[in-house]
Amino acid sequence: MKNLKLLLACLLIVSCDVLEPEPQTSLNTDGALVDATSVQGVLLGAYSLMQDQDYYGLQYTLNPDLLADNSVFEGFFDSQLELDQKAVPITNLWIGNCWPDIYIVINTANLLISGVDAVDDANLDKDAVLAEAYAIRALAYFDLLRIFGEYYDDSSQFGLPLLVDLIPDNDFNQIPDLARSTVAQTYDQILQDLDTAVSLSDGSADAGRMNFFAALSLRARVNLYRKNYAAAFADADRVINEGGYALEADLNNVYDTTDPSSESIFEVVFNEQDQSSYNTFTIRRDEYNADPDVLAFFEDGDARSTLFTEARGRDRTAKYPDNTNANNAKVIRLAEVYLIRSEAAVFANNDPDAGTADLNTIRNRAGLGDLGAFADTDAYLDALLYERRAELNFEGHRFFDLVRTGRAETVLALEAFRRVLPIPRSELQVSDNLTQNPGYPED
Repeated sequence: MKNLKLLLACLLIVSCDVLEPEPQTSLNTDGALVDATSVQGVLLGAYSLMQDQDYYGLQYTLNPDLLADNSVFEGFFDSQLELDQKAVPITNLWIGNCWPDIYIVINTANLLISGVDAVDDANLDKDAVLAEAYAIRALAYFDLLRIFGEYYDDSSQFGLPLLVDLIPDNDFNQIPDLARSTVAQTYDQILQDLDTAVSLSDGSADAGRMNFFAALSLRARVNLYRKNYAAAFADADRVINEGGYALEADLNNVYDTTDPSSESIFEVVFNEQDQSSYNTFTIRRDEYNADPDVLAFFEDGDARSTLFTEARGRDRTAKYPDNTNANNAKVIRLAEVYLIRSEAAVFANNDPDAGTADLNTIRNRAGLGDLGAFADTDAYLDALLYERRAELNFEGHRFFDLVRTGRAETVLALEAFRRVLPIPRSELQVSDNLTQNPGYPED
């Protein structure tokens, strides 16, 4: 865990300025949490860390579509080329950065979880802070699991190292060389964190924070991946009925503003001073151009087919139009929750028609007519995957959808072991306990 050790060390060096609640991305654990202002600074720092280009500033959202069939590489960076070729080596630059960067987010959440209770400040809502910290940690672990763990197999031993305690006494020699937990243990930790977040939350709905409904929505997504369909349905249903969100009548309104839309549940927020890299890499560069396959797959009349553009002779997504790079990462939005509820309804009872109404809600917004009865669950799954691809392309879902539904090998001509990416070589070289994913070399 050399990279993790070095970057965690960098995280914990400089003390907080407790006068203003500015995001704290470098801090010393000793005395970092002293009052409500410093706590909010550390919490905002966790969101700031999520803005990293290797995470929700760009690559975690767009790289899965390179691995799938929505995006094609026509640029210059080897890291994205390896992803597009679906032959990712253990030296790939992105995985080498993504692993420690997300663990830094986790350890920032650990600092809050372990330290907030000791802060004596009447202005501090400890439960609200803890709710966000647990939800952030759950999201970070789930995101790591989807890249590096066999999340599609609950019986697999290839889960994640679970760092749930703060590094003690600021002594980096004590950073544990953790073995991998099983997939089931990793899911259990994620869901435990989400249960805690939901129980502690004040019911807030700020789309720029991991709010109450974001935690519910994420728990629905996690349970869907784990095939806990009844639980996924219950949370998705609650978000739809109680959250106060609404699908935008005009699809362009989801993307053509730098503010969260009426259907945004959680976004990592950027602005002109604190920029993402989405517009740069989808409009001005060629690492994430539109795959001809996604352009050709839409039904006639599907309004979502218009969310593409041509620039400099290449086809591109138009979902990140702000050329000042104030484009947000749309992590969870209501359209996905409708699709989660649909899928959960069908597979909870093996009834291919149980989720059709929700599919039609999404189709109707896109200008398409209603679907009728399905012959079986395979026919329903075809329709579901169409809607998920049409709705969520260039938002980071397609590859995971194909893997978890057992279609990646056929649709992408993917070798089975490449359903997950390798543990980075830089981490394996300094660890006695970390094991590589099957099919990949150790060094």
